Amino acid sequence: MQDGGKNMLQFPYPNGKHANYAHDVSEQLHSYNRLIRQGRISECIDLLEDMERKGLLDMDKVYHARFFNVCKSQKAIKEAFRFFKLVPNPTLSTFNMLMSVCASSKDSEGAFQVLRLVQEAGLKADCKLYTTLITTCAKSGKVDAMFEVFHEMVNAGIEPNVHTYGALIDGCAKAGQVAKAFGAYGIMRSKNVKPDRVVFNALITACGQSGAVDRAFDVLAEMNAEVHPVDPDHITIGALMKACANAGQVDRAREVYKMIHKYNIKGTPEVYTIAINCCSQTGDWEFACSVYDDMTKKGVIPDEVFLSALIDFAGHAGKVEAAFEILQEAKNQGISVGIISYSSLMGACSNAKNWQKALELYEHMKSIKLKPTVSTMNALITALCDGDQLPKTMEVLSDMKSLGLCPNTITYSILLVACERKDDVEVGLMLLSQAKEDGVIPNLVMFKCIIGMCSRRYEKARTLNEHVLSFNSGRPQIENKWTSLALMVYREAIVAGTIPTVEVVSKVLGCLQLPYNADIRERLVENLGVSADALKRSNLCSLIDGFGEYDPRAFSLLEEAASFGIVPCVSFKEIPVVVDARKLEIHTAKVYLLTILKGLRHRLAAAILCKKN
Repeated sequence: MQDGGKNMLQFPYPNGKHANYAHDVSEQLHSYNRLIRQGRISECIDLLEDMERKGLLDMDKVYHARFFNVCKSQKAIKEAFRFFKLVPNPTLSTFNMLMSVCASSKDSEGAFQVLRLVQEAGLKADCKLYTTLITTCAKSGKVDAMFEVFHEMVNAGIEPNVHTYGALIDGCAKAGQVAKAFGAYGIMRSKNVKPDRVVFNALITACGQSGAVDRAFDVLAEMNAEVHPVDPDHITIGALMKACANAGQVDRAREVYKMIHKYNIKGTPEVYTIAINCCSQTGDWEFACSVYDDMTKKGVIPDEVFLSALIDFAGHAGKVEAAFEILQEAKNQGISVGIISYSSLMGACSNAKNWQKALELYEHMKSIKLKPTVSTMNALITALCDGDQLPKTMEVLSDMKSLGLCPNTITYSILLVACERKDDVEVGLMLLSQAKEDGVIPNLVMFKCIIGMCSRRYEKARTLNEHVLSFNSGRPQIENKWTSLALMVYREAIVAGTIPTVEVVSKVLGCLQLPYNADIRERLVENLGVSADALKRSNLCSLIDGFGEYDPRAFSLLEEAASFGIVPCVSFKEIPVVVDARKLEIHTAKVYLLTILKGLRHRLAAAILCKKN
């Protein structure tokens, strides 16, 4: 767009022609209305701003509320403020509409800016504006700011109403601050403001999130004790069931669910979904089916979230066929079924370890051209791996990439665990390399699988007396490709900031254990520097035979593990040295003992030297 009337911004008419602002203002407004119907608010603003520059804009002919409502739905803060600047004499209603956009976008900074604009305009903020500002703070999780606004409101002489207190309590509930929620409720009661169902529901929600389930039922009792009793609605029932579930009181949650029938509540899919999720803790499939039946009888059409929860429940209950039937029934009823439900169904197949059904579902999804998500593919890969179908799994991995899906850490972890189960180190190494190429940072599970396979191969070579030693340094040192690979992968994990477990450390130490050999045993005794008669020497050899000897690098590795807190540090400050070997894996315990023996040897030698001196 350029000034001076050259190449002015134009907007198309519905008939495909273009309207030039300077010619026909009505056509510009017609274009604006068409754009706002299409939700193209950025272009709407460009048009209005251009009209403003040309002196053609009359904001009285533009429906303000409609524009702000579209901004709310799109969370378009920037465009809302641009529109506001075009309003020549904004009223308090205009400010309230702008504030509502900030609330829907959870933009507390923008909301406070609106309050400043009100004050700069010489207007006095009303209860509605302050309440919306409190709501914005609540949605942003800024509880302290929320109460600061409340106190400013009161100091300004604005009387809070039930909606104001509801916003305060709801904000506390979202933040899990039950004490502050009841504090606001106490202030409300002291001001003789009658609470409504929204306030009671917010209090019950706050109780549920903090685990105060008994207090939640106290609130329910207060609802019934009002002069005009406040009956619970579906939100009340849902909040109470969540409170019970969070406290592990599943039976109590089921009793709460019965209130739907007592108060003849139809409800929404959400409350039935909560009921399904609650009973999933006990695996009561019959109860889940009864919830679905109730929903059908009351004429509540299941949404995809409910279907997903029910299908997932069926999978955990081992009812794979029932899970497929639920999906098919929903489709027969004309309910829109998308990837969420199909992902849950794939998860159900995976939980039931039914790779045939999982593969069947995958082929069906391809036939209806439904693109799976990464989590869907991970569930399929899990089912195939559990079914010992590693070759087919590799095909699925290839399909992921052809579909434009990026395998993640979970994907490669599942695959590497399957490789370790089949002891296929070649495929495992290929997958580890491929993960790095895909930008996936290997995790402990992946490192552990590779190290485990290396450990098994080295142990086999050692027990078969294959050549695994080198004496180039004058003392035995392991030279074996599996040991080298295990050490390399272990070092890579450390460098990546991954803290290994005792089990992983033990497996690496196992790759550094010298083979049992009489010559090596004799050299060990000599290295210990212990002078002993034949009997004692025999006993010492027996001890060494029991615990083995390790490559010198094993002791450095153990010391490093101790520095990370994986194993306790060896300390000789107190004698005897006491270590609970039950908490250590076999090789860690052996190296630990040898470290103690060597330390005692040095202390003994030092003591003898001091005595001589």
